[in-house]
This record gives sequence, C-alpha cells and structure tokens, in this order.
Amino acid sequence: MTQFDMLLRRALMDANLAQYGRVIQKAEAQELDASPRYYRERMRLLADPWDWTKQRAGIRGKRLDWRLIAIVAALLLLSACAVAVATGQFTQWFPYMGVNPEAPDQSEEVLTRMGTVIQQSQTVGDTTVTLNAAVWDGEYVWLSFTIESPSLPEDLQAYTPLHTGDCRLILRQDQWEEYQRNRTIESCSSENMTPEEVEEAVRAALAKENRIGMWLAGAAEREGNVLTFEDNESLLARWFTETTRPELTLHLENIATYADGKGESVIDENGYAQNPGPGEIVIPGPFDLTFTLNEPIQPIYYGGANVEKTVRDIPLRFNRFGVSVLGISVRYNVLNAPEVPDPPDPTAMAAYYAAVQEGLVAAREAVRGFWTEDGAYVDIMGRGGRGSESYAEIACPYPIDPSTVTAVDIAGERVELRGLEILSEQKFLEICE
Repeated sequence: MTQFDMLLRRALMDANLAQYGRVIQKAEAQELDASPRYYRERMRLLADPWDWTKQRAGIRGKRLDWRLIAIVAALLLLSACAVAVATGQFTQWFPYMGVNPEAPDQSEEVLTRMGTVIQQSQTVGDTTVTLNAAVWDGEYVWLSFTIESPSLPEDLQAYTPLHTGDCRLILRQDQWEEYQRNRTIESCSSENMTPEEVEEAVRAALAKENRIGMWLAGAAEREGNVLTFEDNESLLARWFTETTRPELTLHLENIATYADGKGESVIDENGYAQNPGPGEIVIPGPFDLTFTLNEPIQPIYYGGANVEKTVRDIPLRFNRFGVSVLGISVRYNVLNAPEVPDPPDPTAMAAYYAAVQEGLVAAREAVRGFWTEDGAYVDIMGRGGRGSESYAEIACPYPIDPSTVTAVDIAGERVELRGLEILSEQKFLEICE
C-alpha cells in the first residue's frame, strides 16, 4: 500500500469517527449479522482501496474517482456500527414511550443509546415471531416484537385479552443466580436476620424457576395476519454486581385467547377463583429468541435539598430528586404526618392509610415539570406515575437524557439540581427522616 493509500484510509476512518463516534463506541460489542461476502469485500477495500476500485470499476490505468471510494468506504465502515441510527425506528417500535414533538430526533437518539436492535426471527409451523428491539432503563426492559400467522382467528384483535402463562423472559443461568442472590440479600437487609437465615433465604430463591415476568395484556395492534406487541418487565440493574449487559431469552409458548368466554376460572388451593385458564391456543410455539441488552442510561440522583411547600393543605418537605430517562422522582416528608396507630385497630389503620395516600397525591401534584439545558420547560402535571409513603414518581411525556435536566418545578418554585449533592441509588432510596 502506498503512502497516499494509507493516508486516504486513515482520513476516511477519522472522518467517520468524528461524525459517528458515539454510535461506533456504543456498537463496539455488537455483532453484525452480515454475509461472508460482505466481510471479504470490506477487508479488500480497507486493505487496498486503489486495487479494490480498479477491480470493481473495470478500470485499468484510468483516473480513479476518489469520491466514489470515500462513499463506499463510509458505507462499509458504518454498516457494522450504525445499525440503530440507520433504522431510525426505536420511536416506531416503542410508540407508547412517547416522542418529543419539538425534537423527535432527540427522542430517537436517547432510545438508541439505551436500546438494542435485535431483528431476530423464528418460525414454528406457520407462525413467525420477530423480536425487533429491546430498551432497558435499568429498572424495566421493554420488548417490541411481532407474531405473524395465517391461522390467527379473526376475533383476536388489538387488546384482546390473552392467556400467556407459559411465556417468560429467562436470564442466562449464572446471571439469574447473581440477580436472585442480590435481590434476596437486599430484601433481607431490612429485617433482623442472622447470616444463616439470609443464606437460607438465598438458597430458597435460587431454587425458584428462572423467570422474569411475563404477562401480555394483549397485542397493541393487528394488521392483517400480524400482531404487534410492546411488553415491559421489571429488571433492576442494581441487583447485578458483575453483569452490565444481561443476556435474556424471550420464551413464547401456548398463547391462548379468552374470547367468547372460552377460558375457565382456575380455583386455587384455598377455593378462590383466580384468572381464567386458557381457552383456545392460537400460538402454540414454542419460540426462544436470545439477545443481549445494552447498558442502560443510568438515573441521576440529587440530595441535600430543603424545599417546603403546602399542597392541598398538606405541608411537605422535598429533600431528594431523581431524574431518569422516563420520569422525575422525589423523596419527601409530610410535616404533620400521623404516626402508625398503636394498637393498629382497623378504624385507626384505615385513617392512617388514607392520610398517607393524601400525602402522596399532594406530593405528586407538587411536581409540575422540569427545565432542560436548552431552556425548554417540560410540563408533567397530571401525568401517570407511582409512589408510596415518602416516594413519588411522575412519568415524562417522552424519553429524556437525565444529564440535560437542570432544574425541577416544585409547586411553582424552580429548584436547581446542579448545586445539589449527587447521591447513589441506595442513598436516594433510604427512608426520609
């Protein structure tokens, strides 16, 4: 290779690194599903661009078009590392996660960073399952997949209730054991247990079935013979100590419908009726699709605040804030909170829980929105969320990069985050005093 050839090759690679550095860095560990011919052609081009172009163009001794070489080199180099950006489909695969109407490319970029392009298919009989992609925020894993079959009954439409008792996500066995052990130890830490009791609890947890979820409420969409699903299951990153990219298998088997009352209630050992059993099995399977998640965009937790507000005539103090890709969370105290009744008679406990619920409603109502580093304000009042005593979370209307959030709106007061202390997740989750 001549010096000019080497300089050209280096220039092409440097230009691509400059423009697509983030994507290349993200995709380093990903494997490209390409043909052997693709790899041979890529190696020939990168080894000797001049000779490759002469062979492909049939040129002998003529002036070469270096612009053509640059374009083809860029395509070959980037095809191995820019799959997610090239598809631009995360916001289409996961529409319920929302899109920023002012900057849809930002929503796509955030989902791309925390997402995994899979596009893996398996066919059993006349049915094909295609797993499009996964998104993991460190707390939940979202899956987008389709099921295509000419045998789907006509009455199986979007949101038709489904029995999916034989469907589950399976962690790689060593990762499952790691996950279960840490999950159990965390649960035991809040109780006064001896080391021997903790170890016994861990052994019992490891004896359980390797299973993450899952319950499919129904397809999100049906078009022709294709059902589209968007499922999410709990998968907490903090319960991994060694694993950063969990390996999961989506197992689908014996999906049945309850349509027209075909399912029957299941009576448990206590004589109580539980969820209906399966009716007509419409997707027997089994299907097993294995994939590896990319690392999530971690939430950022802030502490050291002291913001007092009265909402719904309830005085509140907010002292910690969390910003994740999908929500704003707060830790708070109700300043005149009632004590747990002693003795805990039913009437007193009902009043206590009612007061706790009123405090939670007030705390969630206090979190009105947030500001980002470009000066934009995002209103989140009235959006869904969750909470418990001293903890509240409000969902964002679309995915955000936590590092871009500069302040939160607490009952009309702008609370700057960047002057606060950065906390660990464990410290953030501790009960507020």
